[in-house]
Amino acid sequence: MISLDYTVFIQVISFLVFWFLLSKLVFIPFRELIEERERKTEGVKAEVESLTKEGERLRSRYESQIAQAGEEGNTIKEAVRNETLQARERILSQAQEEAAKLLQSVREEIQREVQAARSVAATEAEGIARQMAEKILGRPVR
Repeated sequence: MISLDYTVFIQVISFLVFWFLLSKLVFIPFRELIEERERKTEGVKAEVESLTKEGERLRSRYESQIAQAGEEGNTIKEAVRNETLQARERILSQAQEEAAKLLQSVREEIQREVQAARSVAATEAEGIARQMAEKILGRPVR
């Protein structure tokens, strides 16, 4: 059987002293080290999550700005196209007006020349008719 003598008390006291010493020198610093590591790990995880969210927010903002820039580019392109078409229509309209004026002036010039030619032809025809009548009649006609 087990007898209780003073060595048991010494062993219990030694155990408690070693436990106290190991606790102060090993267990508590080790536990604190583990807790510090967990706090840092959690902090890094939180920071990673925060940076991931920030990255997503920036990517979303970037994509919306790209889309907006594309829309603005299309709007500007359409405005330039419309302005070009309007300028083209103005130029064509001016060219048509100038062509119409030129055509009208040419027609008027031709009309004047035709009238002048008719006048000359009528005068010459009258002179030729008089000469023919004088030759046929054999006398001067007035």
